Amino acid sequence: MRDYKNRILKCDEYSSRKTHPAVFANHLMHMINRQFSRKVLRYYRTYGLQATIRRIVAETLNWVRRSFSQAQASYYPKFDRRLLIAKIEDPEVKLIIFDIFDTLVTRPLLDPENTKRWVARCLNSERYPERRHAAEASLRTEAKHDVSLAEICAEYVRLFGNAEGEAAYLQALEESVELALALPLPNMLEMIDLAKRAGKRVVLASDMFLSEDILRQILGKCGVEGYDALYLSSRVGKRKSTGALYHHIMESEGVLWDQIVMIGDHPLSDQLIPKQLGLHVIPLESPLAVASYFPRLKGWVEKIKFGGLPTDELVLGNIVRAFFQVQADEFVLDRASLTQRGRYGIGYAIVGPLLAAFSEWLSAQASADGIDRLYFLAREGQLMKDVYDVLTTGLDTPQSEYLVLSRRAISVAMIRSREDILAIASTDYQANSLAEYLLRRFGLDLNEAVLAKLHRQEIWLPERRVEIHAGQIDEALIAVLDALADDIYDRAVMERGPMLSYLRQAGLMEGKVALVDVGYAGTIQGRLCELLERKIQGYYMVTRAASASVRARHGVRLAACFGEELAIPDESPLLRYNVPLEMLMGSDDPQISYYRCQNDQNVVGVYAPLSEDEKASIPLRRELREGAMAFARDYRAMKDAKLGELRIDPKMVVELFRDFWEGASASERAQIVSIAADDHYCGMGIVHFATFLPR
Repeated sequence: MRDYKNRILKCDEYSSRKTHPAVFANHLMHMINRQFSRKVLRYYRTYGLQATIRRIVAETLNWVRRSFSQAQASYYPKFDRRLLIAKIEDPEVKLIIFDIFDTLVTRPLLDPENTKRWVARCLNSERYPERRHAAEASLRTEAKHDVSLAEICAEYVRLFGNAEGEAAYLQALEESVELALALPLPNMLEMIDLAKRAGKRVVLASDMFLSEDILRQILGKCGVEGYDALYLSSRVGKRKSTGALYHHIMESEGVLWDQIVMIGDHPLSDQLIPKQLGLHVIPLESPLAVASYFPRLKGWVEKIKFGGLPTDELVLGNIVRAFFQVQADEFVLDRASLTQRGRYGIGYAIVGPLLAAFSEWLSAQASADGIDRLYFLAREGQLMKDVYDVLTTGLDTPQSEYLVLSRRAISVAMIRSREDILAIASTDYQANSLAEYLLRRFGLDLNEAVLAKLHRQEIWLPERRVEIHAGQIDEALIAVLDALADDIYDRAVMERGPMLSYLRQAGLMEGKVALVDVGYAGTIQGRLCELLERKIQGYYMVTRAASASVRARHGVRLAACFGEELAIPDESPLLRYNVPLEMLMGSDDPQISYYRCQNDQNVVGVYAPLSEDEKASIPLRRELREGAMAFARDYRAMKDAKLGELRIDPKMVVELFRDFWEGASASERAQIVSIAADDHYCGMGIVHFATFLPR
């Protein structure tokens, strides 16, 4: 990282001179191309020619896609909140009418008619939606007034028999599904409060077949309160779409057309018809309608709508609702982006679904394996655990614990041989100083005298830097480690006792336990097995091929939700973009270095200090976490709503992550670019999202 900064400073120095722009541009391109060439060469040496070619082609296609997306970027027209407030507060206005569905209340579906699909799922009847539509159409053809759900269900049984249940049962089931799916749109709920404070009479009106009783239950669930009257087409027998219900409301309320404001999303019944009658109209758009203006999100809506699993529709429907339920002047929507609402939106749409899918898989796997306790590994494990707890609280699933460990802390404590030292040393490391390497890998804080001795003996030259790729350690570094072996062993002995005490206090010696982490090679799991001399199982998001050696050596399980024992990073975007993945789940806690015993024999952790960049990232990470946790809570509410078993498709959430990262727009980049985390263990120091964002 320090070398990278020096190059940038050198480039700035160069540009500050009175140099022709073309010369400077050539110099800059030369520097970038040199970095790119080194990166490609490292990848070729590690994974071979074919994998390298595939990587270059994929990166090129992604660059073209991002360029096209940015060229198409524009801003969606802002909702005029001030006009709405002005109309509500207008002294000439006496009555405010609110539509209900997709104005005050919504359903997280990609088509409102899909409620019938969820009823069909409960009935285990694929033909129910088609037959239900036919029954309603048949009834409306004969009826001279609007129809109710009770009448529709009776017609269903008349036409198709009662094999799927009597009319009362079908009605109750459909009502329960409607109630389960209903969610509030909080921005408009605030407008009801504003209207009441302004002394206006507030009524709700809907062309809806549901009964008044079930509608009031839905409104109560969604926190819709303070309205003065409820006008339903199924009860009154008149519809907004014909204008008849508006005439009925005007007569019942004793007001004139120009004293009424109508607020709703339907282009005909909430906007065109009342405008023709002379009402003041505030047009809204449903979250799903707004989503159609955003190409990347629209593509996902169409993909899931026509070919996704039922649960995936709820996931995407909740994402659409989260993005577009807030319609305020300061809320700018970016058409080039997949996500909206800044860091909160990234957490809600990308991190939350990914961790929810992982938690579902984890609880099922661990329960089947008879695991007593799951230990979520610091620091990414903090958010993983929080999401798991939201989705499993009150259920018969393994208990969750938080384990404060790091590769540095566990690795040094278990060193007993030269092979152990070399195994720790061989993990990939970006070019950095020897002193920094020895501190971060082995806890050795070398003084100048020791370094000078290594230089005099020509074991290590002063300007030489440590750089390790594909596990290859050069002879010079091996010589240094041999020369310092006694110091390393002493350090290991000092740290081993407190580490064992911490692990015993955490309960890892009792029952059947498992480690939970983002994944890759299972290094910490293997070292825990060695240090504790017992089997510790492991559950991960994704693992590399190197994890097979841990499984074989210790006879333990290393299960992964999104891909096991992958040979090359491009087999999964979670492995390809592993550092950004971890940073999206990052914790504000500092990294544990080792444990020590105090005078009273209590074990305490010694942590690496947070840098100023990491401290500045705390409020930014908080927004990401808030979004992820909001999704987890919303999804848990769906799981508890008696809609049948819900399971998120792991493939879908991984592809969402890939689409977000590879196609990140300028505004999405701006939200995360300055978030920092430490990667001292691999020699990169403090890293930012800017380091990894695709160019």
